[in-house]
Amino acid sequence: MRLAESSNKTLYVLAIISAIFLPLAFLTGLLGVNVGGMPGVDNQNAFWIFCGIMVALLGLELFIFRLLKWL
Repeated sequence: MRLAESSNKTLYVLAIISAIFLPLAFLTGLLGVNVGGMPGVDNQNAFWIFCGIMVALLGLELFIFRLLKWL
């Protein structure tokens, strides 16, 4: 019983840390994208296309999570 309670407490702390740092890591990665020398350099909309791809990927992940009943 104590082991399960301790494990639950540890997982709770890890979930809170993840909830705080995952969005920050996402934004840092998104804003830190250097498109110089990469496809889309000449396109002024490259950033918005990249954002659209990320939103589509998020939608796909949420759809998969719902199919697996994780959400």
